[in-house]
Amino acid sequence: MARATATGRPLPPRPAARPLPPRPTVLAGRPVHPGSRARPDPTGHRVAFGLASLAAASALVTAFLAPATSAAPVDQVAAADPLPVQHVTRYVTLQPGETPPPNATVAQAPAATPRVVVVTTRQSGTKR
Repeated sequence: MARATATGRPLPPRPAARPLPPRPTVLAGRPVHPGSRARPDPTGHRVAFGLASLAAASALVTAFLAPATSAAPVDQVAAADPLPVQHVTRYVTLQPGETPPPNATVAQAPAATPRVVVVTTRQSGTKR
């Protein structure tokens, strides 16, 4: 029976299948079962993975159990010296009627310098 496409035309006949080469019955000294595929021996990879895992576990255990060390030894003389203190001066503006806090030094606000503003307009009589 000839197969047909969606348009109704018959398809060309299929070519004859090539015969497969015979499968080996023994591979690397082990018998090969008829339904299995030949696979490479994983022993080398398992050994390498095991050694890498052992090295990683050893590094982690060493990192967790090793005594803590500081980056630089602490100088006892330098630690005994007092650190310099930076004093902060805060200025507070008091509103009329407020009193300063106790023990506070009160400084009078500087008097504002008078500003002389000369306004010249055309109506004042000067001509430019």
